[in-house]
Amino acid sequence: MPRKPRSSGVRGPNSALTEFLRNEGITDAFRERQNRQRQESESGTNEHTASPTSSPVASSRRSSVTPQRSARRSSSPDEEELQIRVAGRQKRRANRRMRNGSARGDPNGDSGSSDDDDDDDYSDADDLDINGDLEDNHKKYGEEDMCAECGNPFTLSVYSRFVEDLKGYLCEDCNEELKKREKNARRNELNARKRRKVLASALLDKKTVKIPKLQDVCIKVITQNINDVEALGDIGQANMNKILRILSKNRSLDDSTVSLFLNPSLKELEFWDCSNVGSHSFNQIAAFCSQLESLTLFMCGQFHNDNLVYFKDKLQNLSKLSLDGPFLISNPMWQDFFEEAECQITQFEVRNTHRFGSDAFLTLMEKRGPHLTLLKLLRLDGLDSTEVYELIPHYIGSSQLTELEISYPHRTDIITDELMIHILAITGESLTYLNVDGCSALTDEFFKEGVSKFCPRLEHISMRHVNQLTDEGFVEGFNEFAVINSGGLVTADLTKCTGLGDKAIYSLFNHSSLTLVDVSLNSLDNLTKDFLIQIMTNDESKTKRLLKQAIEDGVNDNVENEDEIQNYYNQIEFPLLTRLDIGFVRCFDDEVASKFSDSCSRLTILEVFGDNKCTVRAKVRPDLLLIGRQGDLA
Repeated sequence: MPRKPRSSGVRGPNSALTEFLRNEGITDAFRERQNRQRQESESGTNEHTASPTSSPVASSRRSSVTPQRSARRSSSPDEEELQIRVAGRQKRRANRRMRNGSARGDPNGDSGSSDDDDDDDYSDADDLDINGDLEDNHKKYGEEDMCAECGNPFTLSVYSRFVEDLKGYLCEDCNEELKKREKNARRNELNARKRRKVLASALLDKKTVKIPKLQDVCIKVITQNINDVEALGDIGQANMNKILRILSKNRSLDDSTVSLFLNPSLKELEFWDCSNVGSHSFNQIAAFCSQLESLTLFMCGQFHNDNLVYFKDKLQNLSKLSLDGPFLISNPMWQDFFEEAECQITQFEVRNTHRFGSDAFLTLMEKRGPHLTLLKLLRLDGLDSTEVYELIPHYIGSSQLTELEISYPHRTDIITDELMIHILAITGESLTYLNVDGCSALTDEFFKEGVSKFCPRLEHISMRHVNQLTDEGFVEGFNEFAVINSGGLVTADLTKCTGLGDKAIYSLFNHSSLTLVDVSLNSLDNLTKDFLIQIMTNDESKTKRLLKQAIEDGVNDNVENEDEIQNYYNQIEFPLLTRLDIGFVRCFDDEVASKFSDSCSRLTILEVFGDNKCTVRAKVRPDLLLIGRQGDLA
């Protein structure tokens, strides 16, 4: 007897539409009803065409057929609805059996209950749900409904609002109230966003949000309507400078506003953003302010040869000239200016131009070098060799130069240790300011053999991106520097001197802590939290006494890894420190921030960009600006 094949439960491939219709319980009733209606309409059309004049018999037949058709039409939706209910009920039973089976660990999904029990438990509720849905779907505009908010009856209209949370429609009064609440919420959110922007802008400007002075309000109004101002009058040079800075910051300084700041008795003029100032306005400076002694023009891309010639003839008292971005001035014109200008230039600064070349620099050194007290050279691609910079010690007299900047040369290998040591040996005795930012070829030799031996009056030093300095070399150099420099440093910028660590910074603080005002330790990731905590902690505290005793007892004798050696640092006080940039120092957290806030009473700006461990939970003084926390600038 052949074996009866058992069903394996595996079916052939079906389309996605077929599977969807089967799962949703959609049957062929709809298509059958459509076919019946189509056939009836066709038969009715043929009958009407065959007998245009109706007879009593035909009319009686049509009248007898019409009730039957209407009965079928009215019963078809009921049959389809019933089939949909049955299919949906079967689907819910199958889902319940699967859930019960998986809950009991039965892989076949047998819940142990019969289909009749499922029908008894769920059929009535299912019918009520379906009937309720049908009833809701049959509601039309113009009918009366109950408000889901206040419960009062109202008439549904196209403007009635359905609230998903309340599962119903709202009357007109409740809808208006809801609109007002939503409008107020949007307004509050917008105001909060504006306040956050104002706070973030103030933090980036290193300011606090406070009620401005009447004077500041007036200055702000003037700057906003500067094009309508014909004359500023006698408001004081300090206020003029404030207005000028605001205009420069907003890039509102142009040809129409330059003349407002020109005065025949003016001795010093600073335009920090001349990007919108034309050549004719530059000539007005020399025409109206012939007594100028100090002139600063930054971002002066439209300053060209004719302007420099006019300055050479008109500004005979000029002693300080600072230009940023004068890339239209040619190399021969620079030479003519240094050779023929009657003014005695003693302070010269030029930056961001590729047309200030070796010949112009040679002329500057020959004609003006012996009298220079300030020389700043920044991003000058025309000075492309070490030999050019070697002209500085040959022409600048000793004990004459007070400020020297050689930063971001055309190539980093141009500025070498030997060159800087030679320059400092001649000019270092009188230097109070030294900037070698971007000279990354400099090493410990520059600091030990140059700065530490020849700069007894140095107060400001900046060594950004000098990343070849090491902990040991810096400590050794500072020990020698402390012998010749008894005054201490006022500002120190060691941004991205990544080779420096705890010992180097401790030697800096130990020497200049009483005079330091502005310090930048940005990106010195070798600093440790233990070091920062110790220099801010009283030496008589129990923790430091125990640490000192442990080190004296030889706790480090058997330690082979240098990172595990425990070090002791004395407490350091900073009575004048007002700004500290310690961004991207990973060990700086809330505890260290609180220590600096408590110990440095005059600290007003603390920049912590990139210090992810420093959060809004840091307890700092209200008058201390903590700039760079992610939550503050969001």
